[in-house]
Amino acid sequence: MSAKWWAVLLGISLTLAGCSSPFGTSADTDSSEEIVEDLGPIEPSPLSGREFGLNKPILVLKIDNVKPSRPHEGLAAADQIYVERIEGGYSRLVAVYATELPASVGPIRSARPTDISILRQFGAPAFGYSGAQSKLIPLLDKEPFVDISNRVTGDGWYRAESPRFAPHDLMVNPARLLQLAEEKRPVSRATFGFTFSREFHPDAVKTSSIRIEFPASSTEFKWVTGQGWLVYFDDVLATDALTKQALSPSTVIVQITQTKNSGLTDSFGKDVPDQELTGTGKAFLLRNGKSLELTWERYSDNQFPTFKYQGESLSLKAGQIWFAYASESEVTLTKAPVSP
Repeated sequence: MSAKWWAVLLGISLTLAGCSSPFGTSADTDSSEEIVEDLGPIEPSPLSGREFGLNKPILVLKIDNVKPSRPHEGLAAADQIYVERIEGGYSRLVAVYATELPASVGPIRSARPTDISILRQFGAPAFGYSGAQSKLIPLLDKEPFVDISNRVTGDGWYRAESPRFAPHDLMVNPARLLQLAEEKRPVSRATFGFTFSREFHPDAVKTSSIRIEFPASSTEFKWVTGQGWLVYFDDVLATDALTKQALSPSTVIVQITQTKNSGLTDSFGKDVPDQELTGTGKAFLLRNGKSLELTWERYSDNQFPTFKYQGESLSLKAGQIWFAYASESEVTLTKAPVSP
């Protein structure tokens, strides 16, 4: 393994070792034996902490999320999933793959302005989407990602059979799209991202759920003992059509963000929002059945956010990570009842 790769692994593993600051992004260790013992997964992805995910090419896909698009295909395999608000008060998803590529992913829909800020933190990933508003396309064309949308290639794209129907039936073969992207030019790889730990901060409180309520849609994460955080869209349990299992992320982060008018409109004349993902603000981090209110910081589109509690950077739990962006009035956190 190269020195650069080992440095990434070491950054991930330091918080896992028994050390003076088990909840931060770095710490001292007493012996090399402890590092080896606590390293956990072999070559974990810095995007999710999943096994064998280090240095794999990154594929980002834009996912439909209205009722006719569900159940989605291939979301369980994603390292990260982002929930963003779009016009009309609905949401769409951005799914990030590196560690594992499922047989299919979808339905795929068009890009939105918020996607640009999400994409930049990965460098030059492959990006699959089904078109965009005409005024947004020139902005997308200036970005460094490798474009594998259906406006540049039809290879790897197909329409699903009934009961899906257009425009909620456009699917992709992710392995083929990634192959096409790498044939065009180098694709960014999973070499940096977050740190991970087994334990949460001791100040975290037991939590039942967190709900994001947009004007026309909702996303909720509910803690179920033995199953973890379960995802609900519009009060219906979210499942993966390929695995037939409920989606269950290891870490959920809800960032309080500002939503502004992008200056674009959709085909029905509705204003297209753009969420401000740089700066600082409140966030809720959920893992291990608990939550902690903290501060998110991201001062450049080209870096991942950090999450700090009382000035200390916190680590995430290895596994699939979900990020959701919303205004404070759209978020409701419900703590677990206190036992008598």
